[in-house]
Amino acid sequence: MNRNRIEEAIGYTFKDGALLERAFTHPSASPSKGGNYQDLEFLGDSVVGFVTAERLFLLYPDAGEGKLTKMRACVVSESPLAGAVERLGVADEMLLGENESKHGVYAHASVMCDLFEAITAAIYLDGGMEEAKAFVLRALEEELAGAWDALRRTDAKSRLNEYAMQKGVSLRYIEEEKRGEQHSPVFRFSVCLGEERMGEGEGRSKREAQQLAASRTLEMLAAGKRKNKR
Repeated sequence: MNRNRIEEAIGYTFKDGALLERAFTHPSASPSKGGNYQDLEFLGDSVVGFVTAERLFLLYPDAGEGKLTKMRACVVSESPLAGAVERLGVADEMLLGENESKHGVYAHASVMCDLFEAITAAIYLDGGMEEAKAFVLRALEEELAGAWDALRRTDAKSRLNEYAMQKGVSLRYIEEEKRGEQHSPVFRFSVCLGEERMGEGEGRSKREAQQLAASRTLEMLAAGKRKNKR
């Protein structure tokens, strides 16, 4: 584990290097309680949730509890937290068991999500809330800035389903493509509304790709656009 590389990437220098090492230790490398990131992940989840909620509250003071809750869920979930770790480029520094290392477990979205929360907790314990907050806001700047658009995409499937029911037409999601490594696939889906092929979307999960396809279909409907029939 390259401590200097990690600290440069996350923008924080640890006073207690043992905390940093623990944050990067997978349970397969140290199954004993307190020797890996599992407890840190628990604490980090709360810290990330609080920091995100506070920032969204300040950014969208008139959004209301319901929308704020949904926006927070768009930011504090597996895919965006894993994406943040991927941008930091530190997942490959994780300490793993032999079998897990062989199979590249560090690149699994769920593991990268856990790592983000563990890093946050380690910073909190080492430097306090302000340092942890600064890290979260830096690492999730992109997700926080796009929370409103993410909310619209999240609601897209429900809104499109309501539209299809009102119009009395069928609604299907077609998986057009699946590519990438087994541990990190990318899906592409399209929407069929009645007999018409409409919007497409890509994502790290089927749900994400379908939501984006639904969002783009709604945009096309609002603009009065159609694609060719299938």
